[in-house]
Amino acid sequence: MAEQERPQRAGTSRRQSKRESILDAAVELFLELGFDQTSMDAVAAEAGVSKTTVYAHFGDKLELFRAVIARGGASLDFDLDQTMLDSVDDPQERLARIALKLLQATTAPNYLAFIRVLTVEAARRPELTDTLRSLGVPHVVDLVAVALREDARQHGYTLSDAESYAGLFVRMTAAGPQMDALLDLDADRDPARLEAYARWTTAIFLRGLSAADRPDVPDSAMSQVFPWMSRANS
Repeated sequence: MAEQERPQRAGTSRRQSKRESILDAAVELFLELGFDQTSMDAVAAEAGVSKTTVYAHFGDKLELFRAVIARGGASLDFDLDQTMLDSVDDPQERLARIALKLLQATTAPNYLAFIRVLTVEAARRPELTDTLRSLGVPHVVDLVAVALREDARQHGYTLSDAESYAGLFVRMTAAGPQMDALLDLDADRDPARLEAYARWTTAIFLRGLSAADRPDVPDSAMSQVFPWMSRANS
């Protein structure tokens, strides 16, 4: 006898609703149980659909896991695209906004929880870590590279490999706060602090690319990120 499925809500696409329900359930279970301990049966039960339906949408558990990561990446990509559409013409401001979106995404609890899952599973399943590298990062690098080329054009300096510099900018911006958040579950994610850090790292990076053309880092931004520096100098 076929497994019974819960009725879908009226007014939604039946197929889309089932797929999203499966992904929502998979997120909860992967984060709670890890990759190996999450079964397709459990995902089906949590989503309120049959196991056959789960396999109709996702061929195996690895494909399901990758789809969960891809959905997170798509959400970050959308936020970044909105940042670009709404941003001003100044490339430094554009980079600071991209940096802020990146910080918000990579220090979010769910993102960090997936990193912890991957860290535990990486030794046995290195293919899982490859999926995380696609979490919005290629698109971020592309957008940063565009902004860096525009900054170089406006300030009259040469940037030989914008993509490489963009990758460096992404790592420089996200690595420190993300590591702090991973090591401290109660780490401060104050929005004003994240914005100050985004603006400070952006100014430092651009200043390093073209020291003669870029303005000094504002003292106010420095003191917001590292308040102990202002106390030490007072």
